[in-house]
Amino acid sequence: MLLANFMMGGGFLNSRIPMRLRQKEGISYGASTGMQVQTQDQYTTFMTGAILNPMNAERLTAAYREEIDKILKEGFTAEEVAAAREGYVQGRSQGRANDDELVGTLISRRFVGRTLAWDEALEKAILSLTPEQVNAVVKKYIDPSKTVIVRAGDFAKNPAPKPTP
Repeated sequence: MLLANFMMGGGFLNSRIPMRLRQKEGISYGASTGMQVQTQDQYTTFMTGAILNPMNAERLTAAYREEIDKILKEGFTAEEVAAAREGYVQGRSQGRANDDELVGTLISRRFVGRTLAWDEALEKAILSLTPEQVNAVVKKYIDPSKTVIVRAGDFAKNPAPKPTP
């Protein structure tokens, strides 16, 4: 699911959700997905965020849902998975090259009894993922019927245009 999140929106502009909402549709200033994976509890949170003009709220919601449905129906291609595997692992490696991030990683790993060997094993597992495995996990854990859409902003100043009959 970590790699699927990266391909959906965790890889920023070259990921599916930002590409659709910002690059293709032009209805978002920025969009991304993220995951919060708990190290001690048995739950994970998957979320998507977008910054937009309130007038685009309905269009953005519809485009987001269409893109998630497309991912669930068609899946990720072998080329997408291959590129994402390398990009994801490279990003983690570059993060460890930053002293502040490395220290934070070492401290958080110590708290749960992990060393950087855990990270090495995770990255080896990521590099071995197949498109079939990634697509299967998306179908298992992403359920559009359980999606909660939250909107925050001043929608009274910029209401969405009324649809014409």
